[in-house]
Amino acid sequence: MAQSSTEPKVSLRLIIDEKKNKVVLAEAGKDFVQVLFSFLTLPMGTIVRLLGKHQVSEPVTVGCISNLYTSVVDMKIDDFETEACKQMLLYPRNYVREAQCRKFKLNINPTENFKCFGCSSFPSCSMCSNFNTSRCRCGKLMTREIDLLEDEEVIVGIMQNDLRGVFIRDRSSFIITDDLKLTVDSTSSLLQTLKALGFSDVSKLRERVLDIGLKEVLTLLRCVFSSSSPLTDTFLKNQSLHKVRKIYKRLSPCLEKNGDEAEQDKVITFDAIVRKQDMRILYVECREDFVDLLLTFLAIPLESIWEVSGNHISLGCVGNLSRSFKDLSDNERTQVSNPKFVLPYYYSCQNQLLNIITFKPQFYVTINRDISRPLCCVTTKPTFIQVSFIDPKYNGHHSVSTEGSGGFMKRDSKFTVSDDLVIAPKNTTSTFWALKKLQIHTNDIEVQKVSISKAHALNLLRASVVTSSALSSAFGNLIVKKPKEENVSWNPVSKKLKVET
Repeated sequence: MAQSSTEPKVSLRLIIDEKKNKVVLAEAGKDFVQVLFSFLTLPMGTIVRLLGKHQVSEPVTVGCISNLYTSVVDMKIDDFETEACKQMLLYPRNYVREAQCRKFKLNINPTENFKCFGCSSFPSCSMCSNFNTSRCRCGKLMTREIDLLEDEEVIVGIMQNDLRGVFIRDRSSFIITDDLKLTVDSTSSLLQTLKALGFSDVSKLRERVLDIGLKEVLTLLRCVFSSSSPLTDTFLKNQSLHKVRKIYKRLSPCLEKNGDEAEQDKVITFDAIVRKQDMRILYVECREDFVDLLLTFLAIPLESIWEVSGNHISLGCVGNLSRSFKDLSDNERTQVSNPKFVLPYYYSCQNQLLNIITFKPQFYVTINRDISRPLCCVTTKPTFIQVSFIDPKYNGHHSVSTEGSGGFMKRDSKFTVSDDLVIAPKNTTSTFWALKKLQIHTNDIEVQKVSISKAHALNLLRASVVTSSALSSAFGNLIVKKPKEENVSWNPVSKKLKVET
C-alpha cells in the first residue's frame, strides 16, 4: 500500500534487544495509544474488511468471522430483506466511537458522519432512515438527505452514553511491552518492567524512533490477533501472521440463567448434520433466524466480545490490550455476568438470542424559514414534530416498520451453514452436492435436531473468533451420542446368539 507524503504519522520509540532482534518495550505518546485502543472499538466486520483491503494477496482469517463476512459479500441482494441489510453488514457502524476517532491524528477507519434520509414528502411523513435505499411507510424511497443540527449533540443523543473515559486524554506518555501491556510512563514503572523482562543491564539495549503510518498500523492490527509479540513482528520482522490460532475444544456455557430470564429465554432450532465417528457437526440446515444471529456478530465491537468472553478464549494479545484499556480508563465496563451489546437500532432482530441494546433516537424536525435556502433539519431539541426512525430492514410488505421488526435475511428462507460458518442459501446449495463434497459415506452421518438458547449463542460468538470449527466447538455438548446398533444372529455351531456391534 503506497503511502502519501502527506499521510499523518504518529511517533513510536522502540527499545530493542538487537542480539535477539526483539522489541523489549516501546515508549509512546497519546496519539499511538489512541490508535491501539481504537482497535477495540472496531466492529468485527470492519476488522475483516480493513485487513482484507490492506493485503489482498494473502487471505485474512479471524476465526470464522472472515467466512461470515465473505458469505455476505457472496450472497445476492435478493437473499436479504432489503439492500440496506447487506450494506449495514458489510460496513457496520459504531457511531460514538467513530466520532471520537475522527479527532485522532491517525484514524484507522475513516467514516462519514451520521446521516439521515427521508422521502420526498418529509416532514409530512415524519420518518427517517440512515440508509438512502430504505422505503418509507408511504411507499416512497427515502433518498432525500436531511440536514442535522448540532451534529455532535445528535450523536451523543443517539447513544445516550457518556463519552468520558472512552479513550485516554490526559496522560501524555506510556510504556508498552511487546505483548501490549500498557502502563503510565514513569521511572518506577520503567524499572519494574525492565526487571520483570530480565533486562537489568540497559547498556545492551538500543533505541529506535519510528514514524508510524496507516500501513504499519494495519499490519499491527493483524499481529494483535495472531502473535504473542506483535511489536516485534510488525516493526522488526516486517511480517504478520494471517491466521488466528485454532482451537477445537468444546466450550462450556458462560452464562448462568436465573429467575424469569431463564423461563423467558428464546430458542432457535435447526438440523445438525453430524459425523458419527467423532460427533463433529459438518454443517447445519437452518432458517433465517439462525443466520440473522450469526450475521449480528459482524456488528459487535471487539471490546464487547472480549468482555463477555473473559478468560475463556485465547486471542493473540487482545486480552492484554483490553485489560490495559480498562485499567487506564475510568469508563465503567459491562459485567460478564450480564453481557449486553450496544448497537445501532437497525441491528436488532426479531428472534435475537444475544442481549442487544439498541439506540433509541429522540429526534425532532425544525424548519429553516430562510427564503434563500429553506431546509428541514433534524435536531435533538424538542420542536413541534417528532421524528421516528424506520427500520431499514423494512421492505414495504410487513405491517410493522419500527426498530426490531425483522432480520437481515428474507423471511421463510432456508440456509446451510458449515462448521466454519460459511453461509449459503439453500436454494443454491444441492443437498446431494453438499454430501458429495464431504466425501463421506452416508452411513457415517446422521441428522440431529438441535435447539439453542442465549448461553449457547454466546458460546458460538466466542468460538467464532478463535476457531475454524465454531459449530462443533460451541454446540458439541448438545449432540447426542447414540449407542452403536447391535447385530444379533444365531450361531448353529455353538447354538448361541452371536452379537456384533
